[in-house]
Amino acid sequence: MTTQSNDANCLRNIVREIMDARKTQVRLSPAWIATEAMVKLGAEDLQKANPRVYLAAHLHLRQISRQACRKQFDDADEEALDPAQQELFPGLQSRYPAAHTEEDEPIYVLRDSLGADDVAFNVRRLRREGRSKLERANALEAWWRHKQVERKTAAGGLGCG
Repeated sequence: MTTQSNDANCLRNIVREIMDARKTQVRLSPAWIATEAMVKLGAEDLQKANPRVYLAAHLHLRQISRQACRKQFDDADEEALDPAQQELFPGLQSRYPAAHTEEDEPIYVLRDSLGADDVAFNVRRLRREGRSKLERANALEAWWRHKQVERKTAAGGLGCG
């Protein structure tokens, strides 16, 4: 493994450690996680000495944090599901994004702390994602049927000469 991938794994581990330490907090923000990671990395001097480099590093850590939050809280991954709720309400995650605009970064909220706007936001988001996947599945299926008809036509045309 290269030094660069070791460093990337180190950054991901720092983000995961912060997330684990903050798992009982009602709200988790990738930006907050990135800032705490920068502190753990001792980057305070960098912020003063070279603010653009600090910003670049912070943005990278924020992206790592967003990916970690999505993986842990957004995916249909079994780890994101709360076992205590599975019997009565199967498929629920422990956290969901708070209602936000497209420009805003999501903040992940404990399910029991969601408000009506947050729930409505996530229901719309999940239904939109479901419709999108269904439309892609239908398109792929239609493409396959079309491809099969083309093959049969081509195969039938070869023997009719």
